[in-house]
Amino acid sequence: MTSMNDIAKLAGVSKATVSLALADHPRISEETKAKIRTIAQQLGYMQRPSSAKSDVAEPRRKAGISIGVLYVGGNQSFAQGFFRDTLMGICGEGARNHAHVVVIGMHASGEDTDTDDLYGKVMESGVEGIIVISSTPKLYGFDRLVERDFPMVFVGNRRLADRDHALHSVSSDNYDGGVMATEHLLGLGHRKLAVVVGRRPLTWETDRLNGFFSALRAAGIAAGEEAVVRVTNSYDPEESGWKQLEQMGATAVFATNSLLGHMTLRHSRNIGKSVPEELSLIVFDDTAFFPLENPPVTVVKQDMESLGTLSAKMLLDLIDNPGQPARQVLISASLAERASCAPPAQVDISK
Repeated sequence: MTSMNDIAKLAGVSKATVSLALADHPRISEETKAKIRTIAQQLGYMQRPSSAKSDVAEPRRKAGISIGVLYVGGNQSFAQGFFRDTLMGICGEGARNHAHVVVIGMHASGEDTDTDDLYGKVMESGVEGIIVISSTPKLYGFDRLVERDFPMVFVGNRRLADRDHALHSVSSDNYDGGVMATEHLLGLGHRKLAVVVGRRPLTWETDRLNGFFSALRAAGIAAGEEAVVRVTNSYDPEESGWKQLEQMGATAVFATNSLLGHMTLRHSRNIGKSVPEELSLIVFDDTAFFPLENPPVTVVKQDMESLGTLSAKMLLDLIDNPGQPARQVLISASLAERASCAPPAQVDISK
């Protein structure tokens, strides 16, 4: 019998996306809905009648429940973008289910995180479960919550320090986003590509980097560490990574986060390379400024609001139905094509 998992595998999306698409959820694009419905029809998938229990939870009727949003970390730029937009999705889903949303802040994410302090803050808040949003991939201080089997959903690919513990999580598909960005550049005819990453890339940035190399291999292009430009998060035009980019003769660059994208654009201007005439640029993650740049920057976008929406759905389901095995849901990224990418010039543009 055909399942949603079968449809998800063929469509290249998560089961949650299939479920939302078949329910005609407004957060799923019409193109994705059409693709999923076509596959479902081809496989002979039969949707349950609306009166039956579905994979997409109906709005809760229980009023007065409280769910927490625990922000762990101190990255201000992360909080302004990712946290804000994800919180919008959480609050929207909470309102639809008559749930109060309580924000709990912890300005700590390292080994010195006080387990009792974190546990105490969560318990004192009176929430029945928490959604954890963190600017770091490795989290400390959750031992007592884990031992209590307290309902928790993590936004993004996170792990708990010193515990081999499967987590309920909702994440962007960073690997696929890296593939998508690279395939866009390859489709324009670029064959000499560079990827800009931090000197100590985070887990999700490494996933994007792996997607970059996977797309190159699929295109028959051999590339290794020589294609990787490693820089710090503070722009210095004399840094070795930027000098490497100048010398390698790349016609296109994939920046693995928005800050690196801004720095790549700035560096191209500093050395007199025109975007996209001499250097194409695509960035993972959008900002309010990328559409306003000259040229507007092409990006791979995370659906941050859907991250929040599905995290809240998962948490409410965990509260209602405890003891479920850990689930990891991936949300596809999307391409926002603007004006910073073009076919490569037919001349040697190295400076």
